[in-house]
Amino acid sequence: MSMSYYYGVDGTIADRTIISLFNLGTKELRYSSKLNSDVYNFVGFVFSGNNALVVFPKHYYESVNIRVLNSTNFEQKADIKLLYDVIQKYNSTSNAQRYIGNKKDCEYEADYPFASFYSVYDYYNKYGLFMKTNTNIVPNGSGKVSWKDTIRKSQKIISAGNIIFVPLYKQKKNNQSVFLTDCMAFIIDYTIENYLSLINLKTTGYQRSKFDYFSNIDYVIQQLRKCQSEMFKDSQKRLVQNMIDFFVQYKSKGYGGTRKIKINNFKMVWQDMIEHYLNKHFIGFDETTNSLMIDESKNSSVIKFNNGVYNDIDSSDHHFSIDVDHIAYDNNELYIFDSKYYTGVYNLNYKQYAYNEILRYRFPNAEHIYNALILPGVSTCSKTHFEIAPEYAGERTIGNKIIEQ
Repeated sequence: MSMSYYYGVDGTIADRTIISLFNLGTKELRYSSKLNSDVYNFVGFVFSGNNALVVFPKHYYESVNIRVLNSTNFEQKADIKLLYDVIQKYNSTSNAQRYIGNKKDCEYEADYPFASFYSVYDYYNKYGLFMKTNTNIVPNGSGKVSWKDTIRKSQKIISAGNIIFVPLYKQKKNNQSVFLTDCMAFIIDYTIENYLSLINLKTTGYQRSKFDYFSNIDYVIQQLRKCQSEMFKDSQKRLVQNMIDFFVQYKSKGYGGTRKIKINNFKMVWQDMIEHYLNKHFIGFDETTNSLMIDESKNSSVIKFNNGVYNDIDSSDHHFSIDVDHIAYDNNELYIFDSKYYTGVYNLNYKQYAYNEILRYRFPNAEHIYNALILPGVSTCSKTHFEIAPEYAGERTIGNKIIEQ
């Protein structure tokens, strides 16, 4: 049966039907007094049976577009894949935690064991399916006769001129090896087939066992641990540990309801995305239009932005500090930018103005100070957020304005 897709945008009103269908609660919703309604409070995916809910970042779609999409329930494949890739990339902080997984940080929530799946797939990509060809020689088995062992070990009986070997020694396949191959193929193929919208990888093509791994999950974990205890190669031990982790996490989430892959605090992703974008495409500030100048044909900006933490600004016992999202100083020009993952800006951003005033004296040779709030949205136009009135500016001639873009 094909999947039906439902859509939403972070910070917008959640349809009551969708809330009920996906059993959304306080982890996915917050009450907006401004809108007098429950709104989405995450970015990511929720799966329930053959239904999938996709919640995009703020301003990714307009409300009218969401209503059209929800009237068709079609798969927006390119946008879904892009969102998944963004979440996956943001979660790539180390080789051990390269993909969506079981991060302790409250920003992430993925109750399907994707991290373990990808580790198993990495092994498969490098070595193929686990195919350790261990055979045991046993008397009166059901496999192929090992004549070498039979001649060496069996009793010889001569009857009617013929030599009869008793017993026949036969080759018996190592069941644990077969189990590991089947189990590995199941983890890979089940995950890819059930998350086709997200994962663009090939299945193994291995003929799947009819064994029900999830209904017998305790037995599976027990057998995997037994297999691991009999291994010597580190790569194989890691493979089996990842398979154990897959089933342990699956069991711990108590499936039977919804499955989630989401980021509860997308503002951190937004901040990382903005810094990456600025360091690739930013070319300067246009004072005529009061806007950031961007050239997407460039892959590296000569102006380099960093997150700036200043711990030495306060000589009181409090020792307060400031943390600026994006700051750059180049050719006597100071850029103070803040990535704001907001639906809209309705009040003066006091913090940004404070950064402006504190840092103007940290960079005394600055000839220009450019201050901007960078918000999500489809428009590239800028507008003035704040401009200090002349009677309050004093002798200051630079850094008197904050723009929104």
